[in-house]
Amino acid sequence: MNSFYKLKTVRVQKDTPDAVNVAVEIPEELKDKFRFKQGQYLNFRMMINGNEERRSYSICNAPSERSNTLEVLVKLLEGGKVSGYFNEHLHMDEMLEVMPPMGGFNTSYHPTNVKTYVGLAAGSGITPVLSNLKESLYQEPNSNAYLFYSNRSMNHVLRKAEIDKLVEQFNGRLKVVYLVSREKHEDPVFEGRISAEKLDQLFERYTDIDVREATYFICGPSEMIKGIADYLKKDKKVPAIQVLFEYFTAPDEENTEEMSDEFKAIANIESMVTVIIDDDEYSFHLNSKKESILDKALKDNLPVPFACKGGVCCTCKAEVLEGEVFMEKNYALTEEEVARGFVLTCQCHPTTNVVMLNYDV
Repeated sequence: MNSFYKLKTVRVQKDTPDAVNVAVEIPEELKDKFRFKQGQYLNFRMMINGNEERRSYSICNAPSERSNTLEVLVKLLEGGKVSGYFNEHLHMDEMLEVMPPMGGFNTSYHPTNVKTYVGLAAGSGITPVLSNLKESLYQEPNSNAYLFYSNRSMNHVLRKAEIDKLVEQFNGRLKVVYLVSREKHEDPVFEGRISAEKLDQLFERYTDIDVREATYFICGPSEMIKGIADYLKKDKKVPAIQVLFEYFTAPDEENTEEMSDEFKAIANIESMVTVIIDDDEYSFHLNSKKESILDKALKDNLPVPFACKGGVCCTCKAEVLEGEVFMEKNYALTEEEVARGFVLTCQCHPTTNVVMLNYDV
């Protein structure tokens, strides 16, 4: 199971007035634990005003850059406790508690591939998208990439200096299209947010993109992700395996009532739940209609890993070894992972009298 490690900040640099780039140094003895794949994220744990806070931030690096630091971008949120600390109080050489990289927002590359990768990002969604695009260009010298990136204005474009440098570095293999939603552009095609309608216009303009054959990386507001993922898969017939996306927050459920009915339909039973954490076993009783398995474990002060508690990240991922559970929401696990028995314990309720879960996966 993943634990937190203390890492030193070696760079704290403003990217825009409301966002900061933060790099932590990975010491030699932790290099293996902190090996990462493009598109993954780091979980941070800190005490703020006497309360423990946990947040996940996507890694900006690409593995092929072979840096001895890992960098995240933290955008200041209104009322954000952790984002406020990172943007306003964090300093160089500060020790931060960080969990090794997690997440499955990525695909595999091969040097012989000749493909097109399309990044669709809005705001701070640029970080995992850019990580994926960079790695594709490093790993596949015959592939090309597009980045369609939406922000309020050009002054709010995150990582712009790096993006523009990458355009030069890859000498025509990376094409970047900036869209703005709150200022005028001489060409109306580049005004507005990324949506199904906007993508139709962009695909008409950039005809060298083979829409059905391309692989897509999508990150931004949940409504944007849902809209364009459905558009690509249903309207453009892009195979689902080529449409990859990452939620930062849980999307609003359109079928809340249906989900509620589904939960109501599970049997009201008492279950003995056993969880395996760092090779140790812990057991507790839990009613299927009460709190989630993760919440009960936390109530019992068990050392279970967690971050978002909204079904968005994979931090509380576990494998079902015995029995069955009902998972309310899932915005992080792939269909293949679910088929193999993996669950998000923050969303799970036991549906058999005996359940055993393994966090050491």
